[in-house]
Amino acid sequence: MENINISELTSKEAIQKFAKREKLADNLAKDYYHPQEDFLIVSDNPPVFVVSDGVTLDYTKLIKDKVKYPDPSPAGDVSKIFCYTVARQVKEKYDTFTEKDIADVFKYANGKVRKYNERAGKSDISGNITGYYSATGSFAIIKDNQAYWASICDSFIAHFDREMNLKFTTKGVCHPYAVINGEERMVNHLESGVLNLENGDRVFVFTDGFEHYMVNSDFLELFKKWDKNLKERIAGFSEKMNLIDPEKYGHERSLIAVLV
Repeated sequence: MENINISELTSKEAIQKFAKREKLADNLAKDYYHPQEDFLIVSDNPPVFVVSDGVTLDYTKLIKDKVKYPDPSPAGDVSKIFCYTVARQVKEKYDTFTEKDIADVFKYANGKVRKYNERAGKSDISGNITGYYSATGSFAIIKDNQAYWASICDSFIAHFDREMNLKFTTKGVCHPYAVINGEERMVNHLESGVLNLENGDRVFVFTDGFEHYMVNSDFLELFKKWDKNLKERIAGFSEKMNLIDPEKYGHERSLIAVLV
């Protein structure tokens, strides 16, 4: 089993496009960078792969109050807590891990986020309807030729064969509004399941910044040849596509690709 992981901040081109669209150009300097809100964890032993994407805070409210975007971002804190906690919990449970443990791992990690939000309290800059700092997330645990997976909202799991034919992908449904924010009810909106893996399959765990990449045939073609230059080819593709369409290809993004 092999894996690669990629984590990129929002490009300056995407920030400029966003500022223009939202009429914030006067408030976001050309050298502005957006604080990290994605996070990922890769564990080879045991094989656990987790990503999370903090929900962007309310720019309009921050600008109105003449407050800088927090760095580090509380939403980024949530995504980091989720990733680390999932990885630790799975390590403890791995030898006896079964499908019924998937929801329990999510609930435990979401509970750690609840403790963070209890200290922080509700916020009018949270950027989402719950009022709590929040994130989306997904994870995959590989054991005995199976991948136990979960995702909430628009962080994703995708499964391809060795020729990059799609076998399965999560829906990325966020309605009703569902995030990692500590509320116990969120487990009711968790997508989860078990994938049967074959030699040469590829499993992807990724945030929504890679959503457009994962339906681009040229991008998927890169993964047919899994070699030491794969990350370099991905970086070149990303750089090119960001310049062409930063609103699709320049957002903060995290991806873990696993070769079974």
